[in-house]
Amino acid sequence: MHAGIDPKYIPTSQAGKSEKGADVALAIDALQVGLENKIDIAVLVTGDADMIPLARALMKNGIRVVVAHFDYKKEKDCQFANERLLAACNYQLNVNQLEHDKDFKTGFKTLFRKDERKKKT
Repeated sequence: MHAGIDPKYIPTSQAGKSEKGADVALAIDALQVGLENKIDIAVLVTGDADMIPLARALMKNGIRVVVAHFDYKKEKDCQFANERLLAACNYQLNVNQLEHDKDFKTGFKTLFRKDERKKKT
């Protein structure tokens, strides 16, 4: 809050699924900040195609947009970014690729290191 961030509480459904209200609230906040010329670049950490209109609106107003996403497939679990969202943004960053990039490998591992406290218990 001291940094000017207005926290939002958006309850999820009883089934634990995320609500569209969260996407809409985030999009409104991002667009307001962009229209107030408070940012030069917006970083969307998502792979959700629902954010395409936000990305286009920001870029229409001269704000560059980066989509940072996680792209992986491991056994039955997978995560990917929508291709239309990737195409709609100025830049894209696949966070999982950083793990295998020799220039970023050390930094990546320190960001996502395992919690040592869990091993002790």
